[in-house]
Amino acid sequence: MKSVFLEKSLGLDIREDSISLTLIGRKLRLAEVLAGEFIDLKLLTGKDEKAEKHFLDQVNRFLVEQNTWPESVIVSLPRSLVMFKTFELPAPDMKAVESMVEFELERHFSSGLDDLYYTYQLNQKSGNIFHIASAAIKKETANYYLELIKKLNLKPTVLDISTFANSNLALLQESKNSAVTALIDISPRALEIVLIKKGILEFSRNRTWENTDIKDIYLGKHKSSDRLNNVSESTTKLIISELEQALSSCRNIEANESIEHIFISGGGTLAPRVIKQLEKETQVSTQFISIPDSVSPVLPESFSSYHMMTALSLAIRDFRKTNFETNLLPQNLRPKRRKANPKTSLALAAILVLCLVGWIGNQIHYNNKTLASLNGQLEEIKGEVSNLEKIDLEYISIQQYVDILNAINKQHPPKLPLLGRLSQSLPKDTWLTNIKFHKGEMEIKGFSPLASKLIPLIEKSPSFKKAGFVGTIIRESTGEKFTIRAKLESSL
Repeated sequence: MKSVFLEKSLGLDIREDSISLTLIGRKLRLAEVLAGEFIDLKLLTGKDEKAEKHFLDQVNRFLVEQNTWPESVIVSLPRSLVMFKTFELPAPDMKAVESMVEFELERHFSSGLDDLYYTYQLNQKSGNIFHIASAAIKKETANYYLELIKKLNLKPTVLDISTFANSNLALLQESKNSAVTALIDISPRALEIVLIKKGILEFSRNRTWENTDIKDIYLGKHKSSDRLNNVSESTTKLIISELEQALSSCRNIEANESIEHIFISGGGTLAPRVIKQLEKETQVSTQFISIPDSVSPVLPESFSSYHMMTALSLAIRDFRKTNFETNLLPQNLRPKRRKANPKTSLALAAILVLCLVGWIGNQIHYNNKTLASLNGQLEEIKGEVSNLEKIDLEYISIQQYVDILNAINKQHPPKLPLLGRLSQSLPKDTWLTNIKFHKGEMEIKGFSPLASKLIPLIEKSPSFKKAGFVGTIIRESTGEKFTIRAKLESSL
């Protein structure tokens, strides 16, 4: 049986030279992964039409294969194109800090906000200190990607970055007692280090890989075990070095604080080896970001956790409340749509059920009332009907007598009317010597000057048919002696 979904959502994790897609179907309680795909791309620079055409063709093919153009489309842009800043503000309350934050953003993004799309996340720390994690991208750069997506007949509802998307998944699995958590995002072209302290995103840094072989290994093109081990070892060392630099650079993490848990996102075929070696080298619990409980664990073969977890996080963004509700799209570019609310749907369904129950109850009451009225009328006419029944019985009895008389009349018709009609049919010069009626027949004997003319005359009468002579006609001195026999009409 084909599943029915309240809504479908598409997550597009666009990197510098690749894109991951995840299509999600939303049910009442769970989201279900319908399809996923990782597509290798050439660098999208805005100057390579072939690269753009390849991007459009591959994404369009995915949409056509899935036969869907979902209303909810959440896109993340390459982290290398995004400026990321964190800072803190003292303020008496959330309303006050919201009025101050844009002035601070102007100060932290030196180019000004006029040419940027930006977003930020506010978190209150102890006392009246508020932490702001912000991201900004040049409008020209973002518009280039938005125009590409527009050509696919898709309208992005959220424009995000992998930093926030991956952090949303990590925070779902982070231990409540964990002070500092590291999130490592390994993509084919870059490495991102994120530090989260007590649920607050404190630090993010992105760097491009110097080793160009990583992309081929990420995509599974190199399957040599020795080669994989060498690259995973070098990658692990680089990650450890970056983590050490991140800890020393982050002003909100004290010198005596250390990373208590590491999450890995992406990594392709490198991920299992990197996780194992990183945990061995650091002695810190390390795991791959797992599928959240809000998503069905039954996954299609086309979905790969090592390539598409960021896209998955994007796709389920609108299905539940997340820690980071960031969106680089300004209000005027966000499509106006009514967000599906399961509670509202359930309430409407309950109202519909109540209306149906009420209607059915009303119909039953009406039918019972009508039945009672009909029963009353039936009782009233029963007396009249009993008289009619007596009349019917008398009529049936009389009809039986009439039928008997008709049967007798048919077998033995009355003689006088027949004699009258016979007298009218015969000419005056003909006389009869014998007349006999028996079982529907008449036989006459007599004399006539011309007996042959009698047959037509007799048959003209409606009382007789099939008249004919019996024996021969005998000529005598008194006339022709004849015997005629005819059938009597039964209807008469």
